Amino acid sequence: MARRDESNGSCIDEEKAREREEATLADAISDQMGSAPWYVSSLAVHSFIFMILLLIPVPFIDDPQLPDKLVVGIEDPSPSDIESPPDDPQPPIDVPVRVPDPAEDLKVKDVVVITTVPVVLDDHMETPDEAMTDKSFGDPTALSDTDAEFAGTPAVMGSGKSGGPGGGGLKGGRFGGQKRKALKDGGGGKPTEDVVDHALRWLAAHQEYDGHWDCVKYGGGKHRGDDIAVTSLALLAFLGKGNSTKFGRYRSNVKRAVKYLLAQQKADGGCDPYRYTGGLYLMALAEAYGMSETRALKEAAQRAVDWAVAGQNATGGWDYLPGSNRTDTSVTGWWIMGLKSAKVSYLNVPEETLAKAISYMRKATPAKGGKASYASTGGTIKEGGGSNRMAAVALTCLQFLGAKRTDPQVRGTAEYAYTRLPDPGHFDFYEWYYQALGLLQMGTRSKYWQHYNEPMKKALLGTQVMDGTYEENKGSWNPDTDKYGPSWGRVGQTALGALTLEVYYRYAVR
Repeated sequence: MARRDESNGSCIDEEKAREREEATLADAISDQMGSAPWYVSSLAVHSFIFMILLLIPVPFIDDPQLPDKLVVGIEDPSPSDIESPPDDPQPPIDVPVRVPDPAEDLKVKDVVVITTVPVVLDDHMETPDEAMTDKSFGDPTALSDTDAEFAGTPAVMGSGKSGGPGGGGLKGGRFGGQKRKALKDGGGGKPTEDVVDHALRWLAAHQEYDGHWDCVKYGGGKHRGDDIAVTSLALLAFLGKGNSTKFGRYRSNVKRAVKYLLAQQKADGGCDPYRYTGGLYLMALAEAYGMSETRALKEAAQRAVDWAVAGQNATGGWDYLPGSNRTDTSVTGWWIMGLKSAKVSYLNVPEETLAKAISYMRKATPAKGGKASYASTGGTIKEGGGSNRMAAVALTCLQFLGAKRTDPQVRGTAEYAYTRLPDPGHFDFYEWYYQALGLLQMGTRSKYWQHYNEPMKKALLGTQVMDGTYEENKGSWNPDTDKYGPSWGRVGQTALGALTLEVYYRYAVR
């Protein structure tokens, strides 16, 4: 009998036991897989295969020909090749949109009002240094077409049936082709426009940081409200040339001036004090709205109109204080101008107010025209005692309130006014301003305007200061020889000079 190899037998027995266990496990798995759904079986098989593949080692190939990084298409740019965004991107452009206003549509049936997207005046104000380094200023005489940049600006278009001259909105004649036509028809042109631009450049250089102009600093009066008065005049000069809070070479100056005036408005819509300042303040706010058509300005301007209506005297005019028994023709003239600017800006001006105003002007003016009375007391206006300046005021106001050229008072006053030609040796900017407005409304081809225009241009173009710099007096007019110079100073004198030469296009000629 052969000897048994115990160690070998033990190994054989262990292998047989393992085979029996594996068979038993395989049978169990087979039974479980057989009873499971097909998709479970498939998932298990694929998972098992995946685990086996993970265990297969992959040798690392150290190939010196392989690049350190994979480059696909274009190489990544270096930091120096990346262009930085501009520090001062161009501002967005306002897109004209139609804003329906049922209330306005009811009042003005024959007018299509086109406005722009309302904007809120931002809080940032340019410093004087920023304003004076604006590249858009330059030398006014180097501008071949001073209003070319405004061509295509949306305008308020109308039929002109708004009662007297100036109909069709403020913007109609202050831009592009209509402006150039008005200049040509009226006898203006590049020489007059250059003088206006020089004047605006001086005003821009001397505007205070908060937007106002200092009356005392430039030789004007020290009365309460004088800064509001000359600021209103200066703003009107910028607006008359086609600037607004939204566009124009001097839009920054306009925006700052408007902010200042809005800050002066009281709860009743007016400013303090009353007198001449109130009428100028009304006119400035009304035209600022008419040129920009922003909702915030509309509300403020309408409050000022309501304030003016409430302050009208029983005689139909205005005085130094509201509710006075006295009516001052000179003061009344500025309030009428303010209401007219409000009307052509499509603000709500009661017809009754305008009717009472023209009633007073007719009483203050002789039946056949001529010198108008300075004032009335208790509704009584005495014959005689009239004034050359008040004749010019009456000539303009009667026509702006709807009186025709053929009206005896209008024609008689025009006959008197146009013989008083501007004298370069003796300033009277107050009278020249109203004469220019009133005589132009008699017609650009009328004997009145043809006789007056050239002497007016000679007086204004020949007396403007052109020495020195704009930071000094270049572009301004000296107020020393003017009767009212000590009241409004160099700021008021320069603003009125510019406004007088803007007569060709500032209001439409009927």
